[in-house]
Amino acid sequence: MAFIIVLVLCLVLKIFVICTTINEIKIRRQRKIYCAQNNIDDDCLPGTCFFVLRRLADVIISGLVCLTILPILFVFLTPLIKLTSKGPVIFKQKRIGIFGKEFVCYKFRSMYVSGDFSITKMDDARVTPIGLIIRKTHIDEFVQFFNILKGDMSLIGPRPYPDDVVKNRDHFQNWQKRVLVRPGLTGWAQINSPRMMNNQQVLDYDLAYLESMSLKKDIFIFFETLKFKDVSY
Repeated sequence: MAFIIVLVLCLVLKIFVICTTINEIKIRRQRKIYCAQNNIDDDCLPGTCFFVLRRLADVIISGLVCLTILPILFVFLTPLIKLTSKGPVIFKQKRIGIFGKEFVCYKFRSMYVSGDFSITKMDDARVTPIGLIIRKTHIDEFVQFFNILKGDMSLIGPRPYPDDVVKNRDHFQNWQKRVLVRPGLTGWAQINSPRMMNNQQVLDYDLAYLESMSLKKDIFIFFETLKFKDVSY
């Protein structure tokens, strides 16, 4: 019986690896086309093998989080969010993903419901009491593990921005380089306290990351993120 279970798991893993590889090859072709159309140089990016391994890690880690940690957070945060402010538990917003495609990004709602969708600032009055806590600990972003599982995002990469934030930049071509890969839950800019930096500095860190992407760097960013150093608000 145990042998059969192991055999089935190995078969499922093999199929998953093959499907992931095929999908990443398709994405690589799309990346070449996108770069040619927008006059972007992607020679600095690693090969398909790197992205296959990254996607495998994304699915395994996000799947475990969605099955274990996320349900517990829903149980505890749902009543706290509902009791401290009116509105949905989950905040949904359209963000720019790979190749500039829009996707719905999820977060635990940490702000009062209003028509103001501007970027959050220090001591922002829109942040709820419980929102202040979950933002400091980054618990609000744990729902994005579902985005990772779906393939909208990756564990590591440039953070996804709303469409109007990206297209209003003076140097849009530089911002376009950020969408050559899946946006990340965390990234090189995030471990350098982006909330204390301006947009240009965040972009500089994102572009620097794209110039030196590697498994070693992704592992470093992952463990640095676990230290929760960015607690500015």
